[in-house]
Amino acid sequence: MANSGDPCTLADVTSMLDKLPSIIAEARYAELWGTQLDNDDDRNREIVIEKFLEQHSILPMLRQSRASASLRSALEWRRSVKPKSALTEATDILTKTGLQRLTRTGNTHIMWIIIDEQTIRGLPLLYEEFMKKHGLAKLGIAALENLASLILDVDPVVTGGRNLKASCVVQFRLSTLPTGRDLGIPFRRRVRDVLANTALELQKYYPGLIDRTYVIQPFDGYLDTLDIRESLLKKTTVLQSPEELASYLGADIPPEFGGRGMPLDDCDVLSAMSSEPVLPPTTPQEPQDKPLKTESTVDIWEGTRERAMPSPHEIVDDPTGEGPQPQLIFSEDIGPPTIILDPSDLETAIELCPDKMGARLVWADSDMIVKYGHGVRLAEAEAMHLVSSRTNIAIPKLLSAYILQGVCYIVMSYEKGEPLSEYWDRVSELERQNVLTQLRNYVAQMRQIKGDFIGGIDSSPCRDGIFEGGWGAYDSYSYGPYATEDEFTEGIVQALRDRLPPQRRNGSPDVDSRFFKNEYLLYQTVRELKKMNHSIVFTHGDLHPGNILVRSDRTVVILDWGLAGYWPDYWEFYRAMFNAPWRPSWDTMVERFVPPFYVECAILQKVFAIIWN
Repeated sequence: MANSGDPCTLADVTSMLDKLPSIIAEARYAELWGTQLDNDDDRNREIVIEKFLEQHSILPMLRQSRASASLRSALEWRRSVKPKSALTEATDILTKTGLQRLTRTGNTHIMWIIIDEQTIRGLPLLYEEFMKKHGLAKLGIAALENLASLILDVDPVVTGGRNLKASCVVQFRLSTLPTGRDLGIPFRRRVRDVLANTALELQKYYPGLIDRTYVIQPFDGYLDTLDIRESLLKKTTVLQSPEELASYLGADIPPEFGGRGMPLDDCDVLSAMSSEPVLPPTTPQEPQDKPLKTESTVDIWEGTRERAMPSPHEIVDDPTGEGPQPQLIFSEDIGPPTIILDPSDLETAIELCPDKMGARLVWADSDMIVKYGHGVRLAEAEAMHLVSSRTNIAIPKLLSAYILQGVCYIVMSYEKGEPLSEYWDRVSELERQNVLTQLRNYVAQMRQIKGDFIGGIDSSPCRDGIFEGGWGAYDSYSYGPYATEDEFTEGIVQALRDRLPPQRRNGSPDVDSRFFKNEYLLYQTVRELKKMNHSIVFTHGDLHPGNILVRSDRTVVILDWGLAGYWPDYWEFYRAMFNAPWRPSWDTMVERFVPPFYVECAILQKVFAIIWN
């Protein structure tokens, strides 16, 4: 029963109970929050009605009519998201993957939502049929239904009343995604759209279930465009680390969130609530690494993965584990470093590109900068050394390069100039042609330098977003260097396979499944690349306008040689077409200074889109 101390509310609940049959008839549906409103006990029906009345309590005169309309709308919406079996399967997926957890301690309820990008990326591969039919949206609805069921399942004697609410904890676990132009619908945009829809559904169809929300380690790309009502935002707290949560929710929460309670997986009640046992995915899985022979005798899954060979100038770990490791490493081709900087000084140095992710680029002097940190390799310095000694391409002057205590440092001159995107918009057509002529000459000089393997110039592995999408920690995978284009092409196929969750990669295949067919067609399309007899040439690998400067004397300067190496001759064109163009004409401009390979580019763009989207 409603609180008898509030006769208005009691009258409203009684009145709405009388109207409930007509509301159900108009909506043509009776199930909401896991409860059949036409035949369940009065307690659950009253809780649902009270929640909708609370949502419209600001205007008492309109409370009943607005609550009735809102409840009818919720039932109509719920009718559109049947069947219930889909939500049951969605709950199984949420439970097995750990994307949702529900905990209950006394009268404290918490819904845990883990936005784990790696896990979400793998859902279409593990649950192919479900994701194709229902997608992420059904998982969001199932999460809300699970929370509602938890609330309705509470013993009113334990809670001491009807004010049944839960806290919601949303934790983001991000993957590193490469930048580039949008190929299909970007992964994060799809996830963001589902989050936005789920927040809207929570506000409209599940009123009063959430008391406060705690968002841990948020990402602006998800939250800055979400359409969330101010009433919900006022009850949202943003935390920078999981351990901060205990100061808000108490010491009984799991230890991974700063508490002293049981681990989250051990206190989760969601699996017990599921009406069906949690089963492993039943969709056909991909075979093991051993070759699979089909009736057509084509070796679909077989691929060659070349491991990185230590370059002669690099010092690798002692296989015996004995002996101290040297703290300073340098390139024999470049020679010992002439400048060694104090790492502690660099920590407080002014950054040249403070918004740049990954490697740091800081001022070492008035005309000298240093690049160091994440992703910086001696291969970049060796590429700069090669360009300076074999071509007349204008680049920053290499001053020193070394690895100190595992961190690579490249010291170079600072180049004054105007970014191509700004210069282009203000100069004449003749000056534009001068830029293209210089770029064409630069690319031609680079392509005169032939390679006898594919990889970093110092025989280090291939570096590109295609090779950074492996399941789990991408840096645990290595691709190349490759002795031939055939091996390199199989390396791309291997990278496609490595994107798959282990369950897919190591299971037994179903040759009649849609998944097997699609993978087969994709791999065979990639293998067409090696039939085109490409040469291996020195390649910059990142010729976008941000890496092209024009000096005051109109000399074009090429920056950022971090992706340079020996690549198939089509790679420069693919990479120049990779980043989002600063203007539409860029795509037609590229072929005026880089030999075009449109077929190869289309294949690689598809590969990248499949790995990352």
